[in-house]
Amino acid sequence: MTQEALFDRDGDAFVPHAFARGYWTPDSMDGRACVALLGHEIERRHGGDGLVPTRLSVDMHRLARMQPCTVETRVIRDGGRLRLVEARLMIGGNEYARAVCQLLRPAPVPPGQVWPGHEPWDAPHPDQVASVPDPQRMWRAELRPIAGTIGTYGPRRVWLRSWYAIVGGEPLTPFTRVAYASDFASPWTHWSDAGIHYINTDVIAQLHRLPAGEWIGLEAILHDASQGIALGHCRIYDETGPIGSVSTTALANSRA
Repeated sequence: MTQEALFDRDGDAFVPHAFARGYWTPDSMDGRACVALLGHEIERRHGGDGLVPTRLSVDMHRLARMQPCTVETRVIRDGGRLRLVEARLMIGGNEYARAVCQLLRPAPVPPGQVWPGHEPWDAPHPDQVASVPDPQRMWRAELRPIAGTIGTYGPRRVWLRSWYAIVGGEPLTPFTRVAYASDFASPWTHWSDAGIHYINTDVIAQLHRLPAGEWIGLEAILHDASQGIALGHCRIYDETGPIGSVSTTALANSRA
């Protein structure tokens, strides 16, 4: 695995590398880079104390440019069992994305059985699945499709492992692995057999635990769309089982 990163830290700013470049325009950042940087800074500044990040909600209301950016954070609520943090991605004094992260304190599991509403995750181990050739690293991650893939019609399940650190010289933590992978839920649910025609406007990742290991599994379970507005939903896993879900809202868009 490479030690290359999406951003370098330069004082209070983050300078994007070419690996952070997005799909829609040559001068825009990838949504995954924006989500991951916000999650990285929330965890670095406000994580710990035994709390588990359980929800990361990011609104991306402007295409972030390939320019140095800053992240501003503030604690909205800091109680004994819950911490709520807001973060803003800023470029040139303008806000391009805003995140809210909820961190909860673990507690004993209550008694009783609850129907999970889904079948158990029965995917083969990543070592038993072949990687997709990607010499240009278009996906910024190693992909090992389990069922279906981008551009096909039908069920889709995949193992994903990030190629890059988020910030140079700083660790890629279990939470930032999820943050980076979560934006992939948009193309994974909205890419049709005629290409990708939706640009995602948000990402909402919900976790009941952090992943163990480097691999994140995504299973597309919903694509609903009308009026050029699409909703996508993925279940997410690590090598031992389910860890949560990711939802996205996307808008019909043509590549410039």
